[in-house]
Amino acid sequence: MSDPPAAPEDPVPEPPASNAPASEPVASAGAEAPVTPADAFADAPLGGAPTRAERWAARRGRVRRFGLVAGVVAVVAGGAIATLVAVSSRSDGSAATAPGKHAAAPHLTSTAPTSPSTHRATTTSSTIPPIHQPAAHALPEVPESGLSWGDSGPVVLAFQQRLKQLHFDPGPADGVYGQDTDYAITAVDKLLGLSRDGRITPAVRAGLEHFKYTAALPKAEGDRVEINLDDQVLTVFKNWQPILITTTSTGSGEHFCGGSDGCQYAITPTGHFHFQYLHRGWDNGKLGKMWNPYYFNGGIAVHGLASVPSYPASHGCARIPMDIANYFPSLVTKGESVYVVGTAMKPGNLYVGPAPSTTTTTKPVTTTTRPKHKPKKHHPVPPTTVPHPATTLPKTTTTPPKPTTT
Repeated sequence: MSDPPAAPEDPVPEPPASNAPASEPVASAGAEAPVTPADAFADAPLGGAPTRAERWAARRGRVRRFGLVAGVVAVVAGGAIATLVAVSSRSDGSAATAPGKHAAAPHLTSTAPTSPSTHRATTTSSTIPPIHQPAAHALPEVPESGLSWGDSGPVVLAFQQRLKQLHFDPGPADGVYGQDTDYAITAVDKLLGLSRDGRITPAVRAGLEHFKYTAALPKAEGDRVEINLDDQVLTVFKNWQPILITTTSTGSGEHFCGGSDGCQYAITPTGHFHFQYLHRGWDNGKLGKMWNPYYFNGGIAVHGLASVPSYPASHGCARIPMDIANYFPSLVTKGESVYVVGTAMKPGNLYVGPAPSTTTTTKPVTTTTRPKHKPKKHHPVPPTTVPHPATTLPKTTTTPPKPTTT
């Protein structure tokens, strides 16, 4: 029989079954380590085929790089999602609540209420609308002597309609020149600087045809009342537009006694006040009665009275005509501003503002014409005994009479 074939000198070992690197074969003791293909490749040039260990190392590197890239992508995606959630929370007015956190904390910091009573909105000149000036309007001619109380007809009606258009109150537009029309024309006289006689003269006609509004405080509140002591005119503004212009009579400056404050001077102080209390109907005070008084400065009020002179004549209040006082409280509100402007009276009736209208006093003319016929002679009448006047004088009281007006 022939000999069995000899084993090759350099057998190629099988790769180890364990996790040990294949490039590290276990050699038996005392035996020369066989040469493996891995050993052959170890000394191979760089351009040769990679070993198994290098392939494993390259694979592990790719896995690490892929994991690193995946982690970066996850972080970026998580940040983008968090940003979108935050933006959507702000736009919806709510915020996401983290686990274990109280949801009220962001609410308190984002919607803290502000107190409207301590901060008033600043009004700039750009937000205040200008006064709407009336258009010119032709009126019928009037005689040089003018029209006055007691006249009537279509000419009076035309002026009454124009007065209503300008927010004066001449009473009913019925063509009859009554007291209300007289009061309205007196207010026009005051504003135009004319004689305060309440007559419709050619000068009044020209002023009403081209009438323009003026405001003492154009930058004040839109809803307010202005009492001009110099003009003796009261104006009510709503949304910066005049809705009522009327004559008024304020403090005369005279010294008086009998009020709740004792003896004092009848002065209407200037300043900024507010309506405080409305007494509907007649208010009977120590100085007289007042119709619908609306108090704005202690005991000083805007009220109606039958007598409203064209000059300062009150104890300190602002008198207005009775018909206007009927509805005046509906034009204003409690807390609304009242501005008293102009020059206040001085104690002792020393008024330094524009002088009130002076009426021309014509002295009576004494006729010197003798009668044509001589007067008959009268026989002297024998003197009669004239009784002596009683020597007892009536007792005079030192207490001043209680005034009937305010």
